[in-house]
Amino acid sequence: MFRFPGQSVYVSIFSAIIICACVTTVPVCRASHPTAPVKQTELFPVYDLIKPNVTFWTNIFTQYTRGQALVHDMGDLSRIYEEIKLNPEKTQQATRENKKIKKAALEKYKTVLMNLSKGEAPQTTLEKKVAALFPDKTKPSAFRRAARRLRVQTGLKEHFMEGVIRSGALIDEFKTIIKSYGLPEDLAYLPCLESAYDVHTYSKYGAAGLWQFTSYTGKLFMDINYVVDQRRDPIVSTHGAAQLLKRNYEKLQNWPMAITAYNHGLYGMSRAKAKHGTYPAIHANYSSRSFKFASRNFYPEFIAARHVAKHYVQYYGDITLDKPGQITRYKVKGFLPAKDLVDKLPVDLKTLQAMNPALRKPVFDGKKYIPEGHTLYLPKHLASDLLDRTLGPLYRTAQRVTPFHRVVRGDTAGSIADAYKVPLGDLIALNGLGRKAVIHVGQILKIPFKEEPARRTADGTPQSNELSEPISAIQPSPGKPAKLPQNLEVVTSDLELKTVHDEKGNEYAVIHATYEETISDYADWLGIDAEKIRKLNKMSPTQTLSAGHEVTLPLPADGAADFEEKRFEFHQEIIENFFDAYVIAGTHTYTVASEDTTWDICRKKLDIPFWLLQKFNPDIRINVSAAKGRVLLYPLAHPRAKHPDGSNDLS
Repeated sequence: MFRFPGQSVYVSIFSAIIICACVTTVPVCRASHPTAPVKQTELFPVYDLIKPNVTFWTNIFTQYTRGQALVHDMGDLSRIYEEIKLNPEKTQQATRENKKIKKAALEKYKTVLMNLSKGEAPQTTLEKKVAALFPDKTKPSAFRRAARRLRVQTGLKEHFMEGVIRSGALIDEFKTIIKSYGLPEDLAYLPCLESAYDVHTYSKYGAAGLWQFTSYTGKLFMDINYVVDQRRDPIVSTHGAAQLLKRNYEKLQNWPMAITAYNHGLYGMSRAKAKHGTYPAIHANYSSRSFKFASRNFYPEFIAARHVAKHYVQYYGDITLDKPGQITRYKVKGFLPAKDLVDKLPVDLKTLQAMNPALRKPVFDGKKYIPEGHTLYLPKHLASDLLDRTLGPLYRTAQRVTPFHRVVRGDTAGSIADAYKVPLGDLIALNGLGRKAVIHVGQILKIPFKEEPARRTADGTPQSNELSEPISAIQPSPGKPAKLPQNLEVVTSDLELKTVHDEKGNEYAVIHATYEETISDYADWLGIDAEKIRKLNKMSPTQTLSAGHEVTLPLPADGAADFEEKRFEFHQEIIENFFDAYVIAGTHTYTVASEDTTWDICRKKLDIPFWLLQKFNPDIRINVSAAKGRVLLYPLAHPRAKHPDGSNDLS
């Protein structure tokens, strides 16, 4: 929590961000315009087919706490095998304990179901109890299939109730925004499901903010880069979500499908509709590699979340919801150092950061400026005319660049440090060069900011920069000694462009794609049409990149520096975001099985993004199925503890 100067009561981050009714919101519109409202009659039908699912999720949101969990059948949510007790504490030790408890419960019921699949009469009390959950004369093969559908769901009562409380500061404004696009206002309850109305929510796979946009989808509607991530701006991201939902509905003409597409993707749901026609048929019969339990249950979860949030007193009692706050909304007229702003105005850096979650950490570290044209949220007592007078002399004419140096023959780490007038130790630490400071021709080195030397330990030794988790903080799990990667940061030498010439003498650049990169990203960094890159590389409109894919790019007229800077910042943003939200507590090993896919390993078994797995196994490729028998080292990533204001503990 934080409070504005001069205020006597604490307000939540949402109360700070919310725009009062007298202020006009300005969306970042890149898609359709608002239209007349749609009638809400039967827009969100509760089909008989999904009623058990809706009941299940309603109970999870209202009856079961994080100290409880249900062992259930993924295919029939009315079939509950057992309620198990968990450690309710929010600690890494509790997480490890609960993982073991859940695993033991799954193994217990798998054994029972496999025994029943032998076709013999139930023998034990537990076997009889489980058999009674199935219809009479159930075939043995049905028990075998049920054994593959076992799942454990932890209770979410506290989590969901906290989200309902936070929603009070924003939901009325969200409803107004959503209605302005001609959409049903009840879509404003979707963040109860996506993020529990927590603006700081960040998933291991890169979804951010209240509406949990991925970077790829978010860039269709808002600005996402190393300086600004508008997925974390509640107001701008709500305009983006409204546009996305409107697009889904216009294509699918059905809200159950359109809402499911918010999770599964418009292309996937369009394919499902073409195959099965109606939502009930899709829910009952559709299956694909990515349409699994989460996608199938997304609409029933929304129905449950909407119902609980609208009738919260019935489930949680007379709780007090957060209230909207009063703020000043101000568009800066140039590039503005955050430190200069707080030096001249009666507002501290912590408050500025809390009120403007879309501004990323480099802005508050001084590495980047608040960008020109960005709308700041500030305490209400700071009037626009005061801001005009005070901020005018502080503006810069351009954004601060991320300095690089490409190594040429004759360079040494010492000569480069001297040339840029930065400490050699800082240069070594920032680039992970090691004690001997070995560099090679063509390598790209990051140059420390002069006024911001690299952090040092108590004995004065340069420490790996704060943009990623210090490797010293990562310890192998007991009994699992393993050699850890030397550096989890972006390896700049892997991101450089290599110049080539065609038979006519034209200059091009060749790169190898790395994790998370897309053709659209390359086009943005070059300022050209993505189709030009696809045509040059003979790629179809739907073809995607995989790690290691060689791509030829038109070489910019002003050279490669700007492209390389943007590419570096793209990857640095991914790493910063992850380690702002998660800490690595240890490592384990996993042996690749013949049936494994990259998706299964990363999402289901290890619960980490592929790029992080690759950091610990640099030679692993996206097609891990080819690595049967390979022993992978992987990190155990746990959420960081949060401060009372909802921000993560970054210590």
